[in-house]
Amino acid sequence: MTQKILNSKELCQTLGISTTLFYKLKKSGMPYHKFPRSRAYFILEEVENWLGQAGYHQD
Repeated sequence: MTQKILNSKELCQTLGISTTLFYKLKKSGMPYHKFPRSRAYFILEEVENWLGQAGYHQD
């Protein structure tokens, strides 16, 4: 199984969320990874699992 790795813009597009909501979720503890001196990246499966456990759902 391959993991889908996304940057913040791709994650917003995939989840259908605004950048404002994205930053609120990130501040609330949404999982992300970061190499030294680089931008954050997100593993879609981890984010979806976190959203489910946090009680977020898509309307």
